Amino acid sequence: MKMKPFVLIILLNALSSQSLIAKDIPAGWKWYNEPQIKRQAPSKKVSAPPPNSTTTVMSATKQMQWFHEVFQEAVADATINPTDTQKNLKVMQLKHFISQKTSQTGMTFKKLLLENPEYSYIKDRPVEQAARSTYYAQERNAKDEAVEKMKAQGWGFFFVYQGEDALSQTLAPSVQAFADTHSMELLGISEDGVFIDTVKNNRNNDKKVVVPFTPALLLVNPKTGEFKPLAYGFISQNELLGRFYNVANDYQTPDF
Repeated sequence: MKMKPFVLIILLNALSSQSLIAKDIPAGWKWYNEPQIKRQAPSKKVSAPPPNSTTTVMSATKQMQWFHEVFQEAVADATINPTDTQKNLKVMQLKHFISQKTSQTGMTFKKLLLENPEYSYIKDRPVEQAARSTYYAQERNAKDEAVEKMKAQGWGFFFVYQGEDALSQTLAPSVQAFADTHSMELLGISEDGVFIDTVKNNRNNDKKVVVPFTPALLLVNPKTGEFKPLAYGFISQNELLGRFYNVANDYQTPDF
């Protein structure tokens, strides 16, 4: 099929005009017309999980064991190397460290005793010489009162002894003097049939009083038939007074 010349001319003119328009587009706008490339966001690197790690804190006992080992090793090392200044300096430093810790502990205790006076030993037991005599007098009065209390309840005491025993013979005058001072009933019980004259009242043991050792001092209450041991062996009068105090308070109140 043949096109007419007029139609061909129109088509050529149209194509040439489009070509001119394309050439007239500014170069700076080229990016606007070109297809844009989609940029992908960089993938985040996944870090590997940290290795399993556990921090263990040594107990106070373990720490002291460790320090003791370090200290003993340092002392041993310095002992076998007495001219090594560095090794002996290490021992000196460790001892200084211990001294500082001890001083710090002492100061902490002083502070705590003021904040918690109920734990202070000297609150009730003064250590200053000026107050000691007053304290001892108060303590003696409390013990004397304990003896009076037990005497009022009907208590007396037995002195069980071997008449031929030198220790029993030495103890007997002191025991009788204690009984006289406090106006308390005392009965001497002889295990071997030999009486000690310094005891005012004596009797042979009729097997009713059994003791593991002699000389022995026993509290006796005839009203109730009770026996309570006071002492075995030699004992001073002051100590014996304390034993009465202990029994009277059922060993609940210290006397030291």
